Amino acid sequence: MIIDGHAHFFNKKTFGSNFPKNLKMTEAMKKMASTMDHTMEENRDAWIKAMDKEGIEKTVFMSTSTLNEEFTSFINSSDRLVGFATLNPELPNAVETVKKELENGMQGVKLYATNGQYNIGSDKTFPFYEYCENNQIPITIHSGVTIGPTADLFTGNPVHISRVLSAFPELRVLMAHFGAGYFREVLMLKYKRENLYVETSGTNNWIPFQDNFHTLKDVFKKSIDIFTPDRIVFGTDTRIFPDGYRTGILNEQQKILDELNVSSQDKEKIMYGNMAKLLAK
Repeated sequence: MIIDGHAHFFNKKTFGSNFPKNLKMTEAMKKMASTMDHTMEENRDAWIKAMDKEGIEKTVFMSTSTLNEEFTSFINSSDRLVGFATLNPELPNAVETVKKELENGMQGVKLYATNGQYNIGSDKTFPFYEYCENNQIPITIHSGVTIGPTADLFTGNPVHISRVLSAFPELRVLMAHFGAGYFREVLMLKYKRENLYVETSGTNNWIPFQDNFHTLKDVFKKSIDIFTPDRIVFGTDTRIFPDGYRTGILNEQQKILDELNVSSQDKEKIMYGNMAKLLAK
């Protein structure tokens, strides 16, 4: 069984006021913007078809705007689609916003540390993290590089979450894309922190920009050594249009796990079980 722990549903309505306007966009952003006229129903049907084909039980989708009606409708259109809300954790209404998102059917939160223009470790965020800890709400954090137009690698440095992990030892935090260029920092964060997970999604095209010669297989091996198979979550970072499901990423990561002689039990944890536990209340 498989749960894809990181994906996106994009159209113009899901971005809300965050949809890029009058910005100098990269080619990747232009490609994404050119495919946003698909309806919610078209996205849902394409996703269900792809999930059936690839043997995926559920997929976790990361919202790109807060309390978005289009995203909420998409998530609630099938029990196989899981929603993670997004918000600014520094805002004084962050806890109330999370409560509303949970009422809307969301099961977790995605923090865009690199793009969000906020500090994920400031004192202002602590009420938000306390609520998430008390209510077992998983949090995925995108640190490191991104195609987003407002990227700031200073706020995107995952070390900002260090004292949060210490202050809230039962908080469940996933670092997306192996830290997206901050792999070393993510490994250091795991030191004496049992509440941190690493997530595998995306092309991991940050690897060539490191000061080492790591391959994705090396990254997996080190992650298994440090995080153990109990703290690794599979994902692809797929957006279904225009290129369909990222089957290549799914196949590549499964092949790497096989080459590393990961047991079937541990492989099941990475591909399914760990995210299933995070979503369970």
